[in-house]
Amino acid sequence: MDELQRAIEKISYYSEKLPKKEFDLISANRDAAIPYLRDAVDKVIREKDNPDDEYSLQFYGIYLLAQFQDRESFPKLMELAMLPEDTLDILIGDTLTECLKDILYNTYNGDLELLKQSVWNKEASDYARVAMLDVIGQLYLDQTLGRQELQDFLRQIVYEKKSIGDYIYTRVAQLIYRCHFTDMLPELKRLYQDERVDRCAIGGYDSCVDQMFSYRKRNERFCKSPIVAWKMLNDWAMFEIPDGIELEEEDESEEDKEESRMIEDFFRELNSREDKTEQRRNVKIGRNDPCPCGSGKKYKQCCLNKPKSEEEGMESAEEQKKWLREYPPMEVERKEGRVYLEDLYNREVIEIDKLLYLALKHRVTPIWKIDSEQVVTNRKRRYLTDAYLKFQEFVERENIHRFSEYDSKYSIHYPCAQWFAELMEILKKDDRDGILENVQNTFKRMET
Repeated sequence: MDELQRAIEKISYYSEKLPKKEFDLISANRDAAIPYLRDAVDKVIREKDNPDDEYSLQFYGIYLLAQFQDRESFPKLMELAMLPEDTLDILIGDTLTECLKDILYNTYNGDLELLKQSVWNKEASDYARVAMLDVIGQLYLDQTLGRQELQDFLRQIVYEKKSIGDYIYTRVAQLIYRCHFTDMLPELKRLYQDERVDRCAIGGYDSCVDQMFSYRKRNERFCKSPIVAWKMLNDWAMFEIPDGIELEEEDESEEDKEESRMIEDFFRELNSREDKTEQRRNVKIGRNDPCPCGSGKKYKQCCLNKPKSEEEGMESAEEQKKWLREYPPMEVERKEGRVYLEDLYNREVIEIDKLLYLALKHRVTPIWKIDSEQVVTNRKRRYLTDAYLKFQEFVERENIHRFSEYDSKYSIHYPCAQWFAELMEILKKDDRDGILENVQNTFKRMET
């Protein structure tokens, strides 16, 4: 017991070296150590108005309590999380933004109402409230919380007239698409229409739709469990590794592996595309050779006599396939309980949406490979024009008279008014197909 007390004393104040030996000793004496760790949390809550920035037992303690999955400490940890952000910065530092959700999740005692009420508390740190939303989301993924109960809670937040913070709304949007709540697409749209979402953090509405129908492993968890305290802290820059101790490297998660593979594949494809483009520029194309645009026609029957500006706006089927990579997958092996894009929308509407996606979806490319403004404009004009022609045919056949009618049933990534406005601006400068007047008339008729 004296050894345990010495270990507790050793971690009561900050040390530049990670106290792994003390963590090991405390971990081996779980039941005896827990009262000390709970008392440390109590102490800093009592002294919140005058926190001791040298005292650190509560910092290490919350990680150990989470490792021990000490459910009795949950109310106090929630009370700690509700302290002002400046105070939390002193008491737990970057834990607030990095690991608080994992700590709360691993100590959760079943008090869902406490979590919900705390999310609504605008006096608390937004980072803490977001951590609590993540815990709630994980409870749903664990099937501890029912789908309807979570959706009702999220809808309350979305339709609350008084703002509770854009940071909270952004996380609500993430919960909606990461839980694949396809029946909450109207709420997701509402958050974007009301400009309550941080687009820099999660992208535009189109990116959220992609995630909604993407069932990748990286989206399967909000919180980690179980955790090992020293492993969560060993890569923090604030600590030196003690001499003579070799720390195990935490295995890369499947989510991280998948993310790395996607990034590698993305840049491999970009480099491949650049190489092929250079090859096309340097190799003379015969009149009877297959057209490099990928149409399947001979060059003389396709792009040979087209204006250069138009040719630059064209993309091959291979290029289109690449830029549709993040588009919700179709014709995949189905799994029970999952909703796919074709379950909600018919083939014709999806084809229109793909054209809009190719025109409007932000393309991430290295700065040295960015297309010229003219090429981008030509590309947009071609895809949007094709989308317009298919759209016209569809709405006439289906007897649709308002954008709102189409948007409510058929729009997937982009509302009609958005892409019509983009098309009209382009056609005012380049109306080579002579459709500007028709587009404008359609806009006036269907927007009002």
